[in-house]
This record gives sequence, C-alpha cells and structure tokens, in this order.
Amino acid sequence: MRSEAAELRKIRDRLDALHPARWSLAADRDITFVESRLDSGELVEVARFHRGASSDEIDFVVNAPAMVGFLLGLVDRAITAARGSSGAPAKREPKDFAAEAAMKCEEPAFRVFLEQCHGLERPLTKDRVAQKLRTVLCVSSRKELNDSEAAADRWRKLRADFETWRKASR
Repeated sequence: MRSEAAELRKIRDRLDALHPARWSLAADRDITFVESRLDSGELVEVARFHRGASSDEIDFVVNAPAMVGFLLGLVDRAITAARGSSGAPAKREPKDFAAEAAMKCEEPAFRVFLEQCHGLERPLTKDRVAQKLRTVLCVSSRKELNDSEAAADRWRKLRADFETWRKASR
C-alpha cells in the first residue's frame, strides 16, 4: 500500500509541476504538436506528432494532464468513500502545518535554502523568512496551510524540496 501511495504522490507532483500551464493542440504547416501556454503567456512546444499518429493518439496526449487530474480526483473520492464505509479507524488529528512551517523558518538551513533556491535576500531575518515563505506558498498567512488543501500540498512539496536540497548539500 505504501508503494501505491508513493506512486500517487509522484503522479501528483508531476502534475503539479505542469500547473498552471495549459496544453493545446497546434499546427504549423503540416506539423501537429502540443503547446503549453505559460503564466507569462509564452507558448512553448511540448511534443510533436509523427504524421502517422492517429487523431485518438493525439487527443489522448493533448488531454493527458486534464485526464490525470480527473482520475486523481476520482481516486481521492474513492479513498474517502472507502474510509467512511469500512469503519476505518478514526482519522488522526490533522497536522498543524502552520506551526511546522513556523518551526522550519527558525532553522538556519531552511533560511539558506530559501535564500539559494527562492531568492530570499539578506539579512535572513525572521520577518523576511516568514514573508518569503508566504510568497513562495502563495498564501497571505501560514494559517492557510491548515485551512487549504492546495496550500498544504504546496507546503509538503516545498518541505520535500528542502529535504532534497539539504541531502544534496551535504
């Protein structure tokens, strides 16, 4: 079960890495390709199709991110329903991500991570670290990490990125 959960996390992370880019089908002369519109409005070619690719194959690739998002939503609802109907043990108390983030902000290594990877400027004061964290996580208050699943997901990803950075820095 753990490996399935880990695989689902990888899939979610891969999909999150594409967000908020939007994929669409494009053509230039006789070349068909997928392009992605970035937040900046820039169009980036993602993949080209061979002339022999069927319309079903092309449609599948173009719509893959939306389909994966839909399927992850189904998985989430199925898990929630299964837990509710199977008499599963009561859920643990939800994590206090706001408190966890506040504690991370006190760690010197986390401050250096924000400086090196997210442009935090010196001096690495408590206020600057807290503001940079809110900016990186797109929240106005760390409390949102407990109230918004999307914000909590962004926190978990940032925390994982920090751990990866820390291991690579050793």
